[in-house]
Amino acid sequence: MHELPIWRVFAATCALPSLLGAWMVYNYVPESPRFYLAAEKCDYELAAKSCNQMAMLLNVHLDHEKESTLLGAAFDHRAVHPLTKDELFSHHQENAANNFNSSENAHSPTNRAKMNQTINSSVDSLRKLYSSQLLPRTTLPLQLLWFCLSFATYGITTWINTLFVEIQLENIYFNSFLFALSSLPGNIVSMVYSDRYGRKKMLIGSLIGAASGLVVFATTVYAGSRQENDGQSNTSMQTFVIVLCACAFQAFGTISWNTIDIITAEMFPTNVRSAGMGVCTATGRLGGILSQCINAKLIVDGSGSGAAWILVVASISLLFGAGMPLVLDRDMTMEELRDDAIEDSTDCCCSRKRKDHLSDEETDMPQLQLQSSRSLEYQSFQQEVESNQPFLL
Repeated sequence: MHELPIWRVFAATCALPSLLGAWMVYNYVPESPRFYLAAEKCDYELAAKSCNQMAMLLNVHLDHEKESTLLGAAFDHRAVHPLTKDELFSHHQENAANNFNSSENAHSPTNRAKMNQTINSSVDSLRKLYSSQLLPRTTLPLQLLWFCLSFATYGITTWINTLFVEIQLENIYFNSFLFALSSLPGNIVSMVYSDRYGRKKMLIGSLIGAASGLVVFATTVYAGSRQENDGQSNTSMQTFVIVLCACAFQAFGTISWNTIDIITAEMFPTNVRSAGMGVCTATGRLGGILSQCINAKLIVDGSGSGAAWILVVASISLLFGAGMPLVLDRDMTMEELRDDAIEDSTDCCCSRKRKDHLSDEETDMPQLQLQSSRSLEYQSFQQEVESNQPFLL
């Protein structure tokens, strides 16, 4: 009987957290009410149920005897009546009647019809993503951001042990452990300061910080390679600077990833948000694949300076990506998400244009004041909940 290779046990152990997370999300994370109402067939019952679940998570007391409803008493801290399907239907009666009746009379589609519907929906989403309204200020900058960040971070993290060997560091595994551990402060910083300073500032600052760490890293490696040519070895100070810069890059890179995930979801309208995330993620994967090919070429043909060149190329990629947030439409931090930025008579959830989400050109001053008021109400509500009861995360 052959012994089970230890690497198989290690791979299986690494898969357990992902399986646990998938199970917890499936069983405990409610779907967004916005998703149910923005779907082609609005599901008011599930949307109302999701609203009530989220209200309870925010410690809003639901009282069946109250007259005020959750829908009509937004940000009201008193006990409110649970939201019902009929109330949601009444609130959207202008555009819900046709969709509700059609969903009652619709026959179950065949597999071929489902496939055609999926293909048409995907093509329509791509058409919207690359339209003149989203391409220059949202889709293209975000794709470039994902490409640059993936190119640099995946290129460095997958080659970090090779880089440590190339520059002849001691205690490679311990230094790799410190490199991985530095993700923890990055997660904490992004969690605490993302809403306070805004997505754009956090993303630009973290990208520049990661690039700066790589530049100092590359400079130290280049100085060490010249000492090796003179017959000298790396000093303890050079080793300390190298490990510190590597950890700083990892911490800032983690902040960048957390922020780019949030900003990507916030920038795309609801009806193309999933498609936008998919396109950006695919673009990032291309950057990660390309970095492996380029880094391997630099190591082989670097003539002793391949490690420094890898770091320089990655830092250039990060600096280029740091300019992309400046091109984005606007910072959506603590703002109400957009439902339909692309208005079309055929692509609204209930076959008509939404009138409560206007484009920038159609937005007047009273509506801007209303959005600001809603944002302030949400912030005050969030602060009161956080001060009284802990969130269920």
